[in-house]
Amino acid sequence: MYFASALGRQVNIRFTDSFVASHLPQADYDGVILSGLSGDKVCFFGGEKGLDPADPKLADVARVEGNDICVPRNVVAVKAGKPAVDGQPPEPFYATDQALCSWNWQRGGSVGLWTEDCKFESGRWNIAYDKEKDLFGLHVDNGELYPVLRHFRTDPAKGPEGLLPDLKARGLVLDSPECVFEKNEEQFGAPGWTIWQVVPTGKIKEAFDAQVKLEVPPPPCGEVGYAADFIGFFMVHKDHPDRMVFVNLGQDGTMIDPFSLTLF
Repeated sequence: MYFASALGRQVNIRFTDSFVASHLPQADYDGVILSGLSGDKVCFFGGEKGLDPADPKLADVARVEGNDICVPRNVVAVKAGKPAVDGQPPEPFYATDQALCSWNWQRGGSVGLWTEDCKFESGRWNIAYDKEKDLFGLHVDNGELYPVLRHFRTDPAKGPEGLLPDLKARGLVLDSPECVFEKNEEQFGAPGWTIWQVVPTGKIKEAFDAQVKLEVPPPPCGEVGYAADFIGFFMVHKDHPDRMVFVNLGQDGTMIDPFSLTLF
């Protein structure tokens, strides 16, 4: 299964023999970029790797506007990472940069997940856990943490809405009855998880909808609410209805694999 967190990341793939026979000189391509997902098709950017959309043999799968190729999902498979061991889910199948980054399993408090550790020219980018705030944050060269995953406890009898008073008290959500939780049916999720967002309604939504046509406004419902310019959402597992996790993937990803999330 392809997850949204892998978009824009490098993956290793293998095409079926039948597709190779009519389109390509080989089956395996490593380090290509997962560039799009649409219905039953998946897209890859990899001209320098041999997936050149200008190649006449790839004309029927080329996407000119994206300078990539889009193929049916049933003709390609992503090579998996390391298998699951000792309660850890499998290592993610993608990477921000296969040459500069490595995946590490991290556990903070009662939460575990796969995180990336990257050594770029700008410094070392990695994830650390803040025990006091019960969150994981991204930092550069051990600098200030930028929160990318927050863990919350809530009353399961009240559902996600039961967390709103706490979020408002912390200043993470605008203190307004027009900011409510809404289940997101479109966001990709792992089995057993549901995805939720704090979204605007009423006059707040009207004002946001009008402003977003002219400029990128700040999140209308606060720091952990819906935003026009980054991906953020809450996750709830069917076996842990008393716990919610907010994931911030930013605009280009934040070096965590949210769908490897494991609750202890």
